[in-house]
Amino acid sequence: MNWKPTATVLASFFLTTANAAELPVSVERLRTVDEVRLLTYAEARMAPPVLLRVTVVSHLDGGFDGQGVTGGLFFETLNNELPPLGEFVEVYGNVTGGFYGPYIVVDEIHQRGQRNLPRPLIFRPDFVQTGIGDNRLISIEGLMVDVEFDESNKRGKGLIVNGQTDLTIRFRNEESDFNATEIQRMIGAWVRVQGSGAPLFNDARQRIGSDIVCSSQSFIEVVNEGLTTQYVPLGDIGRWDSRRATPGLVRTIGKVTLVEGLNQIVIQSGDKGARVKTMRPHETKVGDTLEFKGLPDNDGYFVGLRYASNSLSTAEVSVNEPLKIEDSLSRENAFQLVSLSGKLIGREGRILNLESGNNLIPVTLPEKFPGESLPAEGSTINITGVKIVDADERGELRSVTIMMRSLEDLAILATPSWWTPKRYWTVMLFLAGITLLVLVWTFALNRQVSSQTTLIESQIQSNAALEERNRIARELHDTLSQGFSGVGYQLASIDNHLETDPDKARSKLAAARGMVEHSLAEARDSLTGLRIPLAAESLKFPDSMLEIMSERCQEASIELEIIPIAESTLFQLDTETAYACHRILLEALANAIRHSDASKFTVTFRESGKTWEFTVRDDGDGFDAQTPIGIGHYGLQGMKERARQIGAKLNIESSKDGTSVALILPKV
Repeated sequence: MNWKPTATVLASFFLTTANAAELPVSVERLRTVDEVRLLTYAEARMAPPVLLRVTVVSHLDGGFDGQGVTGGLFFETLNNELPPLGEFVEVYGNVTGGFYGPYIVVDEIHQRGQRNLPRPLIFRPDFVQTGIGDNRLISIEGLMVDVEFDESNKRGKGLIVNGQTDLTIRFRNEESDFNATEIQRMIGAWVRVQGSGAPLFNDARQRIGSDIVCSSQSFIEVVNEGLTTQYVPLGDIGRWDSRRATPGLVRTIGKVTLVEGLNQIVIQSGDKGARVKTMRPHETKVGDTLEFKGLPDNDGYFVGLRYASNSLSTAEVSVNEPLKIEDSLSRENAFQLVSLSGKLIGREGRILNLESGNNLIPVTLPEKFPGESLPAEGSTINITGVKIVDADERGELRSVTIMMRSLEDLAILATPSWWTPKRYWTVMLFLAGITLLVLVWTFALNRQVSSQTTLIESQIQSNAALEERNRIARELHDTLSQGFSGVGYQLASIDNHLETDPDKARSKLAAARGMVEHSLAEARDSLTGLRIPLAAESLKFPDSMLEIMSERCQEASIELEIIPIAESTLFQLDTETAYACHRILLEALANAIRHSDASKFTVTFRESGKTWEFTVRDDGDGFDAQTPIGIGHYGLQGMKERARQIGAKLNIESSKDGTSVALILPKV
């Protein structure tokens, strides 16, 4: 069959007539594959047309591999019509230079009939990677690990492993379908595959290896059916693999402890852990129990699984509690759940630097970890995670890291002092700057301050004098006013007993004389500047106060009810506080006797949480507690000032039914 695709730009450069086979007499076609393969990129762009006779050994995207006596080349067909596999063809075309070497752009193909395929070169898979077998028929053996076809069954991909290297197989045939089911049953078997080598390149057009293009079902032969995939406990995979002369698939079960990526997870069973590299992206999560079938992966010191497939398992798999470790920089407990405590030194992206003992351990945070959840640098934390260890074949450590899974894997044991060295020196520099500014400001305002000093001193003296007058007025009111009120009641009662009971009258007169002397002594103490009278040292609160209240209510013929408090620390008041309470409550009683026309007083002592509350309540005429205190009336004002001096609160409530004065004193 003859066919003529549209000529390419390169072809038209050499052709001078519409017939591609017609050339100027002076142009000699290239006729061997070797002549083409030896051309450089520049030489290929300027090379004359070719006339090559080759056998089709494989189909590829956009063309085919053809092999002659001296080697093979890739032939690009512009209409994507490919000659049958095994066809001996005569190709007219032009050479072009690709970044993977020269190849042929086809102008015409003349099919000369089917021939036996060239004898394949028997290669080890690692030899294929060198490019020696590019575009020519080769044969390799290995363990079939994976097979996957598209819906058309004309294209697929497989993977074979033979111990030296892993090699991808591309299945491609535009004429007939592959029996995908039969090929998939070869997974786990030792097979022999024929095909042409095809170079692989990265995005930078750098060669990274080769794979094999297999274009016929007949190119795949089972050498050894292999055994049924054997179940091996997770911790025994390494020993099982070391006893085998050729690779084999195993089954094992474990619980997922870490998801490292779409094709990589860590599993654990009991106290054994391992890394599993899956053939295809998985949809598993931490805690899933899975059964894996894959190839033992002994790249490095630790053995895991690679090219694994997985499925959910109902088997019971126990995982030991995270092991508390001290020596973190070791091979021990690799790929196991561990727990580690230390000081947080810093963070670099997703890496936390944890100081544990004398070691600095990197801890990898999970993706999208909330930064605000991290404690401050210097905090003592406990990390739970999977210990990932990388070591060479001899066990020499390359790296150790702890992989966290979630926010729950981090526990804060202690937070650092706010005064970190960085903050300390920042504050010191700030204070030094402030000090300098203050000195400059002080120097500038020195004259102004000097001129105002005299005025301030005079104001202080005036305020001190005013405060002293208020103090004396308050003290005299509490001493003389209360004292002479009592004297008045005593003298009034003397008149009632003077004729009927002279002895009682003399007793009351003596009491009145004592009250006058006591009041005068307190007045002298107030005038001499004493904060509390000397007699207050022997004061027993509240007994002394209640005794005086009882006497005054008896003299005024008023009923007195006392609601006491149970024994407590109530009586452990310092002298000043006890004296102030004594005066405030007596003043409340005296005011009520003088102004309320009450018939009953109730004195209540109550302890509430962190306070004591002393209340004097009467049933007399109330008054407006909001009315400002007039000049010369020091009773309520003195009570409030005394309460303020001891840190107490004075609440005064009054109505037509009576008045309540409550002194609320905090406990010390």
